[in-house]
Amino acid sequence: METRLTALKLLCEVFLHQKFANKLLNQLKQSQKFSDPDIAFIFKLVYGTIQYKIYLEYVVNKIIDPQKTDKEVQILLWMSLYQIKFLNTPIYSVTFEGVEVVKKINKQLAGFVNVKIKALADSKLWEVNIKNKQNTLALENGFPFWLYQHFKADFGQEIAEKLVLSANQPTLISFRLNLNKISQQDFLAEFQVAHKIEVSKIAKNAYLAASSIFTSRAFVDKLIYIQDETSILAVELLNPQPNTKVLDLCCAPGGKLSYLAQLVGPKTIVTGNEIDVKKQNLIEQNLNACQITNVKLSFLDGRQVKGNFDYIMLDAPCSGWGVFKRKPEIKLKKFTHEAMQSLYQTQAELLSHAFGLLNDNGKLLYATCTINKAENQNLITSFLKKEPTASLLSEEQYFGFESNNNGFYLALISKKL
Repeated sequence: METRLTALKLLCEVFLHQKFANKLLNQLKQSQKFSDPDIAFIFKLVYGTIQYKIYLEYVVNKIIDPQKTDKEVQILLWMSLYQIKFLNTPIYSVTFEGVEVVKKINKQLAGFVNVKIKALADSKLWEVNIKNKQNTLALENGFPFWLYQHFKADFGQEIAEKLVLSANQPTLISFRLNLNKISQQDFLAEFQVAHKIEVSKIAKNAYLAASSIFTSRAFVDKLIYIQDETSILAVELLNPQPNTKVLDLCCAPGGKLSYLAQLVGPKTIVTGNEIDVKKQNLIEQNLNACQITNVKLSFLDGRQVKGNFDYIMLDAPCSGWGVFKRKPEIKLKKFTHEAMQSLYQTQAELLSHAFGLLNDNGKLLYATCTINKAENQNLITSFLKKEPTASLLSEEQYFGFESNNNGFYLALISKKL
């Protein structure tokens, strides 16, 4: 019962207070309140309920009045349905645990929850039958229809449907090696077979493994750094050289920054800038974990940074519509028109300012973890029209269904003489 009660509390934080599940779950793991199997179950229950929330709510609303039912109880019923339909948990177990949990909230609702959970076992309730048949696929997969339509308008129906179907797919853990501590050859010799490690198909220093990697010596001794393979690729595309001036304009949490510093070597200083000074400890922790000492940090709005650089990494703030697999709650947030316009303006201003800091023949890598032409392709096209000295060297949109990766956009730009 404790695991389900904990899962419910975390889900309430996500749905009622807009918290991020990954941060809450990492805090729970560090607290060491539960065994590893219990933690794994809580993770699965929380992420699964968030992933399918739209669908779960649709089904549960068939048997309750959402206007008159306590919100925590509604979330408990969503969680219960997820266990019944997607985890194949026996109905008697889900019912018993659900009733025990609701007693902690309001004992008077125990009978109500008992009846409703048993009703959810009827598979006929699970069927999606709506007037707008175009929304069926999205609803069945817990995907917001408005976002599906947005992707369809940007990239066509085939890609939009693939995005919907891949959003809830489990992924492997992506990481790169701390080359200051171990070589690729030695790493693969020791860990590849034991942890079924796959070599990335898109980045040179990227690997994929199951969650067992977290219990390995590789993780404990900081031989690896957890990072999306598309994020690793961004640094490798920029490919900064030693004895040059390098800037990471929006550097938190420090993954790209530490890799940039590693590639240029300890004698070349890399400047890392971050607007939020509260993230300083996190950045420094990640740099220390990778044994990086050749970084100079500043904490400014990226549009206020001064200087001249040969290589600039601009991982711009974005909508985040590419990391549903890692942060499923992102797809549940609909930005206002005003908020999106403000975001587009910020991205354009950061890009223009970053390019102004670039030396002749310098290179700039613009990256976002989103799938949205207005933030990516359209922004770059507009920028290139305004900047006659800018040249697009490469451009790639990853959707996240290609392999294990997340949605990510990469544009490599050079400054001509």
